[in-house]
Order: sequence, then C-alpha cells, then structure tokens
Amino acid sequence: MGKRLPLEAARAAVDAALDRAAADGLRVGVALVDARGADILVVRADGAPWFSPGVARAKARTSTDLRGPSEAMAGLRETYPDLFTLVDDQVPYRLTTLPGGLPLKREGELVGAIGVSGASAEQDVRCAEAARAAFEAYCAG
Repeated sequence: MGKRLPLEAARAAVDAALDRAAADGLRVGVALVDARGADILVVRADGAPWFSPGVARAKARTSTDLRGPSEAMAGLRETYPDLFTLVDDQVPYRLTTLPGGLPLKREGELVGAIGVSGASAEQDVRCAEAARAAFEAYCAG
C-alpha cells in the first residue's frame, strides 16, 4: 500500500506555510495534495487573492507529477514545447511552471505535495519550504 500522508502532518505543513507568510507580512493560499494530486487541505489566508488557492493547487499537483519543484516544468516546456502540451493534455488538471510547489516525501516515497501562491515567486517558495520542513519534522518525530 505505500506511505500515507496523515491529516495532522498536512495541518502542520499548511500551518507552517501560513505562519511563514504571516511573519513576512504576506497573504497566501496554500494547497496540500496527496500523491495522486487529490486535495487534502486547501486554505486561503485572510486577505489573500481569491485565486491563490487554485494556483497553489496547480503548483502542488504539478509537483506530484514531476516528483520535484513545480518550476522544473519550465525546463520541459522550454526544451520540448510539444511534449509539454502532450503531457498537459494527459493529466486531469492544468500543469504550471510557476515556483512554489514542492514534493513531500516520507521515508523516500512521494506522499504528496505542497503549493503556495499569492506572493512573489521567491516568497511562495520560502513558505513552501517552511511547510516541507514542518512536514518532515512531523514525520520524523
């Protein structure tokens, strides 16, 4: 059966992303999905753009497909634009090249991904990194 992504670990990750954003004075949307890209937890901070949860979801889902950071999809799109289109057509959601999506692994196995949207690319990544660190700490402890 594969590793699971416990809801409490998801909450810890999302809270860490929101806490990092709040500490930086940012308002973001955060999405955490399982390894198939299905929603586990999606939130929008007070004052975050209305579209930020959807963009965060796209970043997280792209990260599950890549098994890496969402922005890595930009390399595929630049190098093989036709392939990018074909891959995008085969998943039930739109892929993105935007930074802010990171995979979540448990004991080396992909269990999901986190996506953050609503700030600059660098700030979204920083919040996603805080979420991943909290997830890893939860799983280790």
